[in-house]
Amino acid sequence: MRRPKTVAVLAAAVLAAATGATLAVLGVPVGESSPAEAVPSARPSADAAGVTASSSPVAIDDTVTADDYCYVEAMIYYRVKEEELARTLLRKDGVAADARAFAEDLVAADLAELDGLREWYVAWAPARPLEAPADGPCGGHGSDHAQMPGMPTWSVEQGLVDAQSPDAERRYAEIARDQNAGMVALVTLILEGHPHPKVRASAEAALERERADAVTLAGLLAP
Repeated sequence: MRRPKTVAVLAAAVLAAATGATLAVLGVPVGESSPAEAVPSARPSADAAGVTASSSPVAIDDTVTADDYCYVEAMIYYRVKEEELARTLLRKDGVAADARAFAEDLVAADLAELDGLREWYVAWAPARPLEAPADGPCGGHGSDHAQMPGMPTWSVEQGLVDAQSPDAERRYAEIARDQNAGMVALVTLILEGHPHPKVRASAEAALERERADAVTLAGLLAP
């Protein structure tokens, strides 16, 4: 007799989770979330975000391709997760000064970059593929981009949440290093193709930034 009520509750929970995920991609604060809830939806619905999929491979000026859109979407996921991880570290007490400074700088840089990426994400919606790509620069990322190279698993991220200094700094640096490598791989593939000029400029800037961050992270991980 209780089955209809149970189904309704589950449906409401799924809808709420999807809405929160969509807002995360578009930059709308949705409050604190656990590692399992922190990965935003890769494909916000038209009802939730006003973004619709198209079978057309181009958008607006016929030079934005599905790969361009995929790059923007993937980088949003990387930067959102990167910012969340940095904030996780910054909420802890006793964090080493060099690790804290790196995390603070990273949050500021991510917020600035995300502003531009989210504008493209909305404006280039007509180039969005109907299905998650199976090949190309973003092939194999999964429907929610959780399979992107370098993205931390739930257990790895939970380990950072539970850790205290100085273990927290090392865990954070290890996660950031791996995510950094994943972003470099994506950016390299994008630059090997024929990206939109805006995407090329973004990718080149991201590559330069990741190289600099890699040096800092190596220092944080040094014995």
